[in-house]
Amino acid sequence: MNDAGKVYKRFGPAAILGSMEALGQMGGGEVTEEYVGLCAFQTIESQFRKYLPRDGNILEAGAGRGRWVIYLRRQGYDVTGIEIARAEIAAAKAFDPSVSIEYRDVLKTGFSGQSFDAVISLGVLEHFEDGPEPALAEVRRILKPGGLFLVTVPTQNLVRIALFNPMKNIQNLLRRIRGVQLGFEEYRYSRRQFEALLRGAGFSIVERAPDDFRPPLNMGLYTDSRFLHLPGHQWRLNGLGNVLNAALSSFSPWLHCSGTLWICRSREP
Repeated sequence: MNDAGKVYKRFGPAAILGSMEALGQMGGGEVTEEYVGLCAFQTIESQFRKYLPRDGNILEAGAGRGRWVIYLRRQGYDVTGIEIARAEIAAAKAFDPSVSIEYRDVLKTGFSGQSFDAVISLGVLEHFEDGPEPALAEVRRILKPGGLFLVTVPTQNLVRIALFNPMKNIQNLLRRIRGVQLGFEEYRYSRRQFEALLRGAGFSIVERAPDDFRPPLNMGLYTDSRFLHLPGHQWRLNGLGNVLNAALSSFSPWLHCSGTLWICRSREP
């Protein structure tokens, strides 16, 4: 696939995806200090500190287990999260009963129009099989004119196009031959494709940045390749993975990063 092609639609075993959804939005679990601390290793953290308003109200749409809500509130930001998976909310509140996460749908939040100075959405919009347009429209509705929208989705990169997407396609072909039922997992957009969606939804783009972890952690290669995992250590690569990561990073993080962060502003109506 290239920028001129169609969006890459990723599939996985339906039984596994169903069990993940039951645990809460692609994998539930307990919240720990280590889990919250991952925010400091994520490359987008510096962009949050650069752009998020210190004196404004911020919403995270699709907060999951609340690591960014917890982390940013500790940094002094006024952040509220919404989440539709009750298991994720329960995990967040088990860690911090005071955490500000409400049960609401990102497609129909129920908030009044122009309620927020900034909205964050991290790894959420790619999971709507009918497309992200309804969610983008709701974000624009609840944002104040000129408000900030910080959004990430997994995006196509050279390594995925050349290696991991073909490997995934072959794996799924073999699964189908064996009779394994597949289900929709997520879309992976090119940057050009997702920028067109953002502009079409009424946002102007201020900046974009790679979304991944800083060393010694890694998100992009780790997510796409089990053979590069360091056994027993989540988000860490083995020796081969570290060599590959260093080699690619020496040229550009865009070659293999997990996703893209867009910093946008809601255009005046």
